[in-house]
Amino acid sequence: MSPPVMEVTLVKAAGPGDRDRAWLTVAGVTRRGPVHVVHDLPHLAVESLFGLDDGLWAELAAGDHVAAGRAATARGPKRQKQGRIVSGAATGARTGEWLTLGHHRAKTLTNCVANRWGDGLDTPAGVRDRAARQNDPSLQDLLARVDDQTIAKAIRGVRDLEQRWLAVPPGGTLRLCWPLAPYFFAEPGRRSLAPDQ
Repeated sequence: MSPPVMEVTLVKAAGPGDRDRAWLTVAGVTRRGPVHVVHDLPHLAVESLFGLDDGLWAELAAGDHVAAGRAATARGPKRQKQGRIVSGAATGARTGEWLTLGHHRAKTLTNCVANRWGDGLDTPAGVRDRAARQNDPSLQDLLARVDDQTIAKAIRGVRDLEQRWLAVPPGGTLRLCWPLAPYFFAEPGRRSLAPDQ
């Protein structure tokens, strides 16, 4: 994996009328990121663990989605709504026009791991089954190279990130990085030996 390392600072909405915000720092430069926290945190876990260097978070680290970033910081509610969709969609383009193949594969894999539709079991076998029904040979190739333990770590990592975000109080901050370090995915009892991420 070779995307630039990026610090991610997520700030939870302080109250009604406020919005969650994301600040992305790469090579000492910080910018507002067009991140929809609830949707994009699972991507962070999955893309980090599977070494996807062409998914959503790699694109954000590379500075892609500038139009969506500008929309996220806009004053007008319509442009802010567009900015919450991380992509060229901020320009009004249809998904098929802006979603790269890598981003699409990462999105599909994340949906299979996070089990967004409650489709089957939240197990490695369940992930493999959901992925097999996607008719995506690149996804099948990727999953053929990983063992069930890695898939179980991904399931646990997604849940952990979701729980961390839920625990952040209104106005509070969650700091992470892209990609997540391997110790993030350690068993809960072993994680205490690693620095906080």
